[in-house]
Amino acid sequence: MDNKRYHLLEKVAYLYYTNGYTQKEIAMFLGIERTTISRMLKKAGTLGIVKTEVQIDNLEQLQLELALQEKFNLKNVMIAAKEPQRKVSTELEVVQAAAAYLKQLIKPGSTIGFAWGTLLSKMVDQFRGAGNNLGTTFVPLVGSPSLSNKQYHANQIVYNAAKQFGGKSLFIDEKAIQARPITTVLNRNSFQKILAAWKQLDIAVVGVGGSLTDESSSWRDMLSEEDRIQLKKQHAIGDCCCTFFDQEGEIIGGQLLERTIAIPLSELRNIKNCVAVVISPEKAPAILALLKMGFLTALITDEETARQVLRVAHSSMQ
Repeated sequence: MDNKRYHLLEKVAYLYYTNGYTQKEIAMFLGIERTTISRMLKKAGTLGIVKTEVQIDNLEQLQLELALQEKFNLKNVMIAAKEPQRKVSTELEVVQAAAAYLKQLIKPGSTIGFAWGTLLSKMVDQFRGAGNNLGTTFVPLVGSPSLSNKQYHANQIVYNAAKQFGGKSLFIDEKAIQARPITTVLNRNSFQKILAAWKQLDIAVVGVGGSLTDESSSWRDMLSEEDRIQLKKQHAIGDCCCTFFDQEGEIIGGQLLERTIAIPLSELRNIKNCVAVVISPEKAPAILALLKMGFLTALITDEETARQVLRVAHSSMQ
């Protein structure tokens, strides 16, 4: 049994035996069938997780996951803690956790949308052998980045994901930031399939961009100096799908947004599973603001980032 599956058994056992949740409550909390919870509790006993008390290999990690999940009403939080016996990077731990979670979510006929970025690109590499001919459709959630960052292009990410799942992929052949409002682009017949797919999404996978001083961004070189000045005036704290927001989770409108080819963040509220994959304690204010918007259903991150999100949330309430 892999570590991620074993940890889920630990979480179910902890909620049932230590926190006093009913099986029905756990099923609703974790988004798992009630009958599956019953089987998992039996399996936890067979494996020795449940004895006279719940045996947790990493209790602090589990408590941190549950604290975030309860505070922000999420379906799931996965924190990739460093495992000494595994000589891999924290980044690899996170993308492996994200890939494992998505493999559980993706069903035959699903429509899955991806933003772009380093983590999402590396996560898709972990889909090898995921399945075949599942009738899945993969679609980008944003337009293309600059040529210097084409390796993180959402088109490339959805193409690779579709290849692993035996599904099909749609593409956006327009830059994310246009010179003028995008009304003409959206009205083109070639873009109608993208708009229709966005309306039918079962799963959206996004990253989180931090402050304007964040040098790790794979697309902000397309912003003009005027764009940056306006974003600073409006107190932009981060972005998701190329859409900026402030620390309260309010979307920053204006002419930049009107020139941006990306799924409107408001549409993410209608998606059953909206998963954020992010590593960076410095992005904690942006992650917190995104959580305030209420459309994320799952957060996959590392321990340091998770703790910083809770610290920022606590300090904001002072």
